[in-house]
Parts: sequence; structure tokens; C-alpha cells
Amino acid sequence: MKKYLMTAVAALAAASFTSCSNEVDMFEPISSEKATIDLNITNDDAVVTRAIQNATTSEWWAKMGNNDWAQANTLEGKTYTPGTYSIQVGNFKSQADAMPDKKAGEPYYTLTQSVTLGKGTNKVDFACGTAKNGMVTVDWSGTSGVAGLTMTNVAASQEVATETTPIVRTYTYTAGGDAYFYAGAEVTFTINYTYNSVPKTITKKITPAAATQYAFNVKANSNGTITTLTITYNDYMENGAATTTTINAATGAEATGAEATN
Repeated sequence: MKKYLMTAVAALAAASFTSCSNEVDMFEPISSEKATIDLNITNDDAVVTRAIQNATTSEWWAKMGNNDWAQANTLEGKTYTPGTYSIQVGNFKSQADAMPDKKAGEPYYTLTQSVTLGKGTNKVDFACGTAKNGMVTVDWSGTSGVAGLTMTNVAASQEVATETTPIVRTYTYTAGGDAYFYAGAEVTFTINYTYNSVPKTITKKITPAAATQYAFNVKANSNGTITTLTITYNDYMENGAATTTTINAATGAEATGAEATN
């Protein structure tokens, strides 16, 4: 499901420029010696809708070289000395901003390009591609109606290695739904439930890939077993490999053999 987010901002063409210190004041009148930007940003929202839409430039961010992040629409009001610039765009300033700890988060798109700007208006295209993070959908509606069984929540925890302090991301599904996680780092899901008033937990792990949706379905049979079904979808939302694990709700242990199929 593809979504193109397109922003019209103001653009530039070719020369050799390196430092943001050469940026011209945004209120300086435009002349034939200056460059302006016409910025076009697209992204492929494969996880959600595969539909083309125009982005609201005030909701996207842009960063010129070492300058601070600014709303993408502010590039329209500026002129630049012709040259080469490093420009980064994103729907958030960082992936951490897209997925605050304890929040469900949103898909994250970003791209950095070296852009050469020439005199006059330059059209600059940013094809951000698919989301950099992955999405896990949890659904435990299949546990309803089983005597003595009550779902509490599903708690997710992820630790991502960095050059300095590791990033720890947590999120608790209290009623199912979607949440986003860093790609390539293992997420531990703890299913918390009670059976005959006894608290129990089951732990499963998923390592999300970028721009990929995972369906984590928790089900229970009338005989008191819980089944966790994990389905992996590719970028085009087709069914991928499925893994089923059956847990005996009475003991909390994983069922094997005939016990798993009864």
C-alpha cells in the first residue's frame, strides 16, 4: 500500500557549495545570482495504504547541512548561494521522535541527499521509500468466551544498541492494536493473563524488519489452551511465514505433540 507524500517548497540546480554558513538570509530579495528550492518529497507507505497524497509541508522536517531542523515549508522563503548542500528530510526529526517510549508510535520516513543548487529555481526530489521501522499488530479477541481465562495485557520491550547508551523502547498493549518498533532489534512480548484467578505469563519474541507488518494473534481454545499465532507480512501485505505456538493455560507451559492440537 503505497503513499507518496509530496511537498512543494522551493528548489535549486547545479554548482559547488559545501557549508551552511553560505546560506543567504531568507529575507534577501531573490536575484538571478541566487538559488531557491522547489522540494518534492515522496514516501512509500507500504504498511498502510499504497495511495498517493500530498504532504503538508508544515508537518515534515528538513535539515540543511549542520543547521537545525526546520519545518520543510520554511525552505520556500529562503535563497541560497549556488553550490552543493547536504539536505535531510523526514516526517520526524528522528526515529526516536516517531516512537516515543511507552507510546504506540508512527511510521518513520527519512532520506539524506547531496543536492547541487544552481542560479534560479531548482527542483529537488526526495524519494524516501518505505518506512524505516516495523509494525506489530496484537489481537487477543480470540480468547473471549473461555471460562476462567482473562487477558490482562501484552507488554513489549526492545533494546537497540547504539554507540553510546542503548535505546530501550517499551509499549504495553492494553486493548490490542498497532505499535511501531525499531527494525532489526528483537522485541520481547510478554502475554499477561489470569486462568482460574491465577496470574500467568507467556513470552514470545519477534525481530521486526523495516516496512513490514506482523500480526500477533493470541487465541484460546475452549479446553483452556492459549494459542499464539505470529504472521509475517511483506511490504506488499501478502501473507508470509506463520508460526503457531500452543500454550496450556492451566499450567502456563508450552503444549507439545497431541496436547498442542487438542
